[in-house]
Amino acid sequence: MFMNEQRQQAYLNLIQSLLNCPDGEEPEILAANQDLLDADFLDVLVAVAEMMAQEGNENTANWLINLATILARYLYEPFLFLIEVLQATAESRGDAQVVYSLLAANTDKLNLLFADVLRRWATTTLEEMQPDEAEYLAAVLVLFSNRIREFPLGDKASNMEIAIAGYEIALTVYTRQALPQDWAMTQNNLGTAYSNRIQGDRAENLESAIAAYTAALEVRTRQALPQEWATTQNNLGTAYRNRIQGDRAENLESAIAAYTAALEVFTRQALPQNHAETLFNLGLLYQQEKRYTLAYNTFESAIETVESLRGEIVSGEESKRKQAEEWNALYRRMVEVCLALQEDTQAVEYIERSKTRNLVELLFTHDCYPKGEIPPEVKNQLQQLRQEIEEEKRRLEQAEQTQSFDINRSKLNQLRQQREQLMSRIIGFNPIRYSEIQNLLDEETAIIEWYIFNDCFRAFIITHDKDKPEIWPSNAEDLEKLVNWTFDEYLELYYDDKLKWRYCLHNQLTQLAEILHLDEIVSLLAGAKKIILVPHRYLHLLPIHALQLASGEYLIDKFPNGVSYAPSCQLLHFAKSKATPPSPQAGRGSNLFCNFFAIQNPTDDLEFTDIEVETIADTFHPHHILKKSAATEAALAEQPNADNFHDAHWLHFSCHGYFNFNFPLQSGLQLADTLISPIPTDAEATRLLKISDDVAIDLEKCLTLEDIFNLSFPNCRLVTLSACESGLVDFTNTSDECIGLPSGFIKAGTANVVSSLWAVDDFSTACAIGE
Repeated sequence: MFMNEQRQQAYLNLIQSLLNCPDGEEPEILAANQDLLDADFLDVLVAVAEMMAQEGNENTANWLINLATILARYLYEPFLFLIEVLQATAESRGDAQVVYSLLAANTDKLNLLFADVLRRWATTTLEEMQPDEAEYLAAVLVLFSNRIREFPLGDKASNMEIAIAGYEIALTVYTRQALPQDWAMTQNNLGTAYSNRIQGDRAENLESAIAAYTAALEVRTRQALPQEWATTQNNLGTAYRNRIQGDRAENLESAIAAYTAALEVFTRQALPQNHAETLFNLGLLYQQEKRYTLAYNTFESAIETVESLRGEIVSGEESKRKQAEEWNALYRRMVEVCLALQEDTQAVEYIERSKTRNLVELLFTHDCYPKGEIPPEVKNQLQQLRQEIEEEKRRLEQAEQTQSFDINRSKLNQLRQQREQLMSRIIGFNPIRYSEIQNLLDEETAIIEWYIFNDCFRAFIITHDKDKPEIWPSNAEDLEKLVNWTFDEYLELYYDDKLKWRYCLHNQLTQLAEILHLDEIVSLLAGAKKIILVPHRYLHLLPIHALQLASGEYLIDKFPNGVSYAPSCQLLHFAKSKATPPSPQAGRGSNLFCNFFAIQNPTDDLEFTDIEVETIADTFHPHHILKKSAATEAALAEQPNADNFHDAHWLHFSCHGYFNFNFPLQSGLQLADTLISPIPTDAEATRLLKISDDVAIDLEKCLTLEDIFNLSFPNCRLVTLSACESGLVDFTNTSDECIGLPSGFIKAGTANVVSSLWAVDDFSTACAIGE
């Protein structure tokens, strides 16, 4: 009763503020008090208006009635959207793609008012329903709450309040007595929502989460529902790990006990993905408590399990995204633990291991794996293993559903091991060791490998003669400056106004040199005449070689033997193994390493590319050029073009390039006969890249990154991508690996790649390459 009176007084105070404020300030006051804008407020507003009218204050009464009418429409819109999204959830059975697309188009409606509308409407509606109808609506509410809880857009705090409202209303139907399993499932989900809740008191939210998980375990027992029991035990462990109330030591012991219990069911043999997730959570606990040896051992087991699962993505793009983020965090945490244990060389090895994992998983998806020169029988063997693994997983799932005793997972584990061995043999990527990285260097060459953590970034300096890397650490302020500079200044200006971006580039790069503390890092490179830069994540987008030092020298001029880049030390090792040096006896007239192949102006709209390609081609004998309309995707597959392309020592693409942020594998180089206009209404969206309302590029006629991964260039020493943005990577991706055209060509066997980080005109590239 006290809370009702308190809220009623809050309504009256708000009305008084609106009546007393200067004209024009009403929207600001209403926006600051959105938590009070509900149906009850409208009732109070109308009551006050009626009282004003009775007192003869007609103008004020009319103003309040008008405000109530406007707010009623404000409340009605969320109601209409609620009905729409619940209907879509029901019809699609909670399909993430359907629900998320609708939510994404209405993020402005996902606020606390929506949570209130949901709670009021559902409560009233359920009271009028028959039991079977109520159960159906409760099921829809739970499905919707699951989706909004995981929805990555909009206001996260509001999303969680909406989810909590949905779960709590569903629990008025899903009771322990009537529907125990549904009740326990919803209690578990409610616990997760409270664990991640942003509003309210953090300590109290965690107590609510623990209470919900504990309730769920009354039904989810080890004997009756082992997997569900283990899931809730894992969740309960995380809640206890983060618990604020109670004795810290006791909370940690409760968390360890819960994780340990979950691992009794989530074994590596039975449920490897859940096994890795629970080990990760347990490792976080040990890391937080600075029990680093235990953390190392736990993360090591989790990583071994993750790497045994390469190619087995659970379901859908959302699951894939979440899994990628979680596993990247696992490797990052392992790097942190290695540094805490002063195992600096292992830190570098795990950085590289993470990058290799992402690349291998990309290469071995169902739609893209290396074709090149792999014997057909090996391809067939890999495909056969995939099929057998899926069949065995289905058999085990059916055995579990029927509670059969035939749940022997040894065959599945054996098949996974065979697949892992075959993948490693095909791709040639085994985890690189620190000593192997050192062997890539001579006495005058050093590697600078950056790595971005959550609270800082570090530069690992690797040389031939030191058995440990020298590490330069930044602080949290440096990382904040780097993120703000990269996204809010550099990239935002580039995409908004390229002309202004060019004008400001010198000053911007001067700021970047200061943020990276480049002078301090370079001071640690005494004696080096060449450096290889290995950036991380969005650092791949930045021209670090062009940064100016305090001395006035540019980084590229500081090192007489050059500055180059590598996507990772693993790919550097791969490229080095392909780069057979020419014989000293091979003169300029020799055919050794002189086969040149070029794509020249396939769209016939680059005025200076003809001069560029033909000038370069005169240096090489023999040379082969596909010019203008002849430079089609089909022509590359025809003889003799196919052999000349495959056997080239030097590849040169002078054309348009693009990076596809929605589908990175569809990034590529534009060839001839690729434009479509008008765009067919029935065209597949993934096949086209729209460049205007009625013009699109046909990706099937381009040379895409997926195509490049499937090619083989065993003799190629250099690929030059004289094309716009051909060096870009997906800077929105949380992956440790930079996946772009250069890494595709390196994987295809090329020793070196030259590419562009921004849009360039063909006159500039012709002049630069001509020099």
